[in-house]
Amino acid sequence: MTIVESIKKRRSVRTFTGEPLSQEHRELIKQYISELQTPFGEKARIELISIHSNDKPIKLGTYGFIKGAKDYLALIFEEGAFTATAAGYMFEQLLLFCTGLGLGTCWLGGSFSRSDFKKQIQLKANEKLKIVSPVGYPSYKQNFLEKYFVNADKKHATRYPFGALFFDKDFGIPLIESAAGVYFTPLEMVRLAPSASNMQIWRVILDDKTLHFYKKPYYNFESNDIGIALCHFELTCKELGINGKFEVLKDFPKNDKEKIEYVISWVL
Repeated sequence: MTIVESIKKRRSVRTFTGEPLSQEHRELIKQYISELQTPFGEKARIELISIHSNDKPIKLGTYGFIKGAKDYLALIFEEGAFTATAAGYMFEQLLLFCTGLGLGTCWLGGSFSRSDFKKQIQLKANEKLKIVSPVGYPSYKQNFLEKYFVNADKKHATRYPFGALFFDKDFGIPLIESAAGVYFTPLEMVRLAPSASNMQIWRVILDDKTLHFYKKPYYNFESNDIGIALCHFELTCKELGINGKFEVLKDFPKNDKEKIEYVISWVL
């Protein structure tokens, strides 16, 4: 499955069959984690946790939001100016890999018991556990809660139109799809990226061959969310053979009308 196919196929899965990951899938995920590198020189790591890893099943509470999951992925990262963004990038990269394996996942930032998960992870003094995801085989049997979330997800699946997120040289000029050139598909994959409460906090300005990425700050997970967007953009560019790199620039377009923060730029 290509990156573009994985992005389009990925959805939040909250009900699982109750079957633990096969040994093959566990090994594939562990191998992929061992090869992942946190972008931007930041420090983060991911652990695969099973509730049946010991003789006695362990408790990993999700307050009823997740049903039937036997395995979880935990994102651990240090506090830093750019660490949450880099961690979000890396975690989404892994979840897209799991999607390609036919597995279900779901970003969880607030609806899980941190104390339960922390008992299974050796955290260093400067490390934080803020994100987890179940990983396993999706169930098509829906309980009441799952039906509620499916209906909510249909609403959350809607995305802002292209011109509301992406701009042409200035925040006052919406970018039309035909003017995006080779960047249309990478930007469309950004548009499809998941975000907390589907807030879609990313904004991008295309300035000739350089793209400037911004975020709208107003809640706890915007840095993780912009990391997801950067992941979708860069992985799609690599898949399409568009060469470039992320750089933090001193000179970039400003927006004085709306509270928005510059994050990074993509330089061809």
